[in-house]
Amino acid sequence: MPNALRRLLNWMRIPAPFVVGAWTVAAWLIFLQSASGFLSLFIAVPVSFLQMAILGLMLWLRPSVRISNEYRVDDAVWYLGTFVLWAVGAAVPAPWGGVVQVLAFVVGAIGIARIGRASQAENLANMQARAERIREHRADQAGGRAWGPDAGKVITIDTGVQWQEQPDDVKRGGPVVDAEIVDDVVKQDEGPADEWTARPRNE
Repeated sequence: MPNALRRLLNWMRIPAPFVVGAWTVAAWLIFLQSASGFLSLFIAVPVSFLQMAILGLMLWLRPSVRISNEYRVDDAVWYLGTFVLWAVGAAVPAPWGGVVQVLAFVVGAIGIARIGRASQAENLANMQARAERIREHRADQAGGRAWGPDAGKVITIDTGVQWQEQPDDVKRGGPVVDAEIVDDVVKQDEGPADEWTARPRNE
């Protein structure tokens, strides 16, 4: 969709209901329509206002519109088509003006259903994608995937060195292995890191 049309739709969402309602009254005054046309204002003004407001709300409820101002071509067709039909119907004398306004109501009702269905489908897809990301995150945590600022760094553990820090410690020994840090560094003071949680690279 052209950027100009996207900006137009984005700008129209809030003022369009007020513009249609005000134009319906102004058109009756400008073109000096009949008394029956004046009575029709009590129906046409609130209906056109509500319909344009609902169309704008259905568009705003779609994440791609609300966040990125991304519209589809059929959004412009239904929204602008409804707006133009209400505006033309207000200016055309009776009885054809009433016919055009009824057509505007029908087009607007279809547009509300179509735009609302598209917004609902996009919201549902976003919820499913979010749920899938949560499941993957939990699966990664359950599988022992590396996390933390030092996660993924490779260290060499020399298990051939034997030590005994306290009398009740057991002496340990073994071959040198490569390991991957799977948890944050534990520091006892301001000096170098004292302890990591790691796993052998081949596991």
